[in-house]
Amino acid sequence: MDKASVLAADDFARGPVSTGVTSTGWHLALIIIGGTIGFSVFIVSAQIGGSLGYVDAGLAFLTGSLVLGVLGATTSYVGAKTRLSTYILSEFAFGRDGAKFTNLAVGLSLIGWYGVISNFLGQASQQILLDIFGWNISIYVTVSAASILMILVTVKGFTGIDRLAAILVPVMIAFILYAAYASTAEQGGEIAAGHTDAFTFSTAVSAVVGSYIAGVIIQPDYSRFAVNTKHAVWSVFIALAVVFPTIQFFSAVPSMAMGEPDLLAVLVSLGLIIPAFLLLFFGSWSSNVLCLYSSGLSFATMLPNIGLNKIIVAVGIAGTAIAFVPAQDYLVNFLVLLGVAIPPIGAIYIIEAAYSRRFLVNVNDLETDPKFNFSALFSWMLAIAAGYLSQTGIWGLTDIASIDSLIVSALVFFALKYGQARNQ
Repeated sequence: MDKASVLAADDFARGPVSTGVTSTGWHLALIIIGGTIGFSVFIVSAQIGGSLGYVDAGLAFLTGSLVLGVLGATTSYVGAKTRLSTYILSEFAFGRDGAKFTNLAVGLSLIGWYGVISNFLGQASQQILLDIFGWNISIYVTVSAASILMILVTVKGFTGIDRLAAILVPVMIAFILYAAYASTAEQGGEIAAGHTDAFTFSTAVSAVVGSYIAGVIIQPDYSRFAVNTKHAVWSVFIALAVVFPTIQFFSAVPSMAMGEPDLLAVLVSLGLIIPAFLLLFFGSWSSNVLCLYSSGLSFATMLPNIGLNKIIVAVGIAGTAIAFVPAQDYLVNFLVLLGVAIPPIGAIYIIEAAYSRRFLVNVNDLETDPKFNFSALFSWMLAIAAGYLSQTGIWGLTDIASIDSLIVSALVFFALKYGQARNQ
């Protein structure tokens, strides 16, 4: 088997994607949209809508999503231009051994979120099955069954995720729109001006950006399959800057109409228990396959002798085990802290690929490149510190800790690379 065939068999986990297996922007957009629809988005959107009312909430959704759209278009361009995954791009930026730290951080974060999402899904499934059929099924059974389905799709690689998104995304959007319609019809078309104080406008924008910033950083995992850079850029921008705020707004409408900060609870109160369950299940499924796939790619760079499918299965089992651990609150706090560590990785690999290497990246060069890029590692550590200070309210450039860490890493790393270039 030649090298190209080996790469293709492993879904190009360790090399550039061949031009013969690319997809159009519409396929990429559906994958991204599927990743944005989930339980956490329903909760946050409802709380923002209940706090701000429909005008300010809409502006907050649009502002935060516009930031994500611009950042996502940038990382997507780099992925399509180089045809490489996030983790190989990180190897060019941090060095082959240095990138093990960054790739491990991303991989662990994604496994953790897989476990958290699976836990929420398992609990909800257990309750809904009890309410509808009177079946008291263990959470271990519901989580395991859902994880098996997620793993079966993910081991098919990008193709499996693409097909799943094409099926699930239209259905989920239809459910969300119907929930908005049904709830407003129940209230005679009235929408409340706001009934909670959970969010201000600035914290709402921060929440929107923080909800998908990690997804923006791992965007090359999917945009590397784009037909060309134009498809990569417009697909992400439409998905994040246009469709995502629309989904958030209509997810918030039931809360504003009925004073209920939970989209799924609104569906249940309207007698739509099965649609509520399907929306939760499909949203968890579409989100978790992305967590599973990207986590598998991250570990593939650290485990070069193990096939991607085997890694994905192992990651899925680990994520399922995490879902069984009764420490979700502590785990979420840990994952939030990891959230300030991941955005700087994107800023650093963008500068390395676009500025330092002018997109002349050849995987074979990694064998002769330095094993550690200390400029990148220093920039990353400084950015994490800045993000932590911002997260705790001690210091910050913006109200968004993840953006603060991203800005600091970009400024510091660019300054170091510029200084090195001037001295050569």
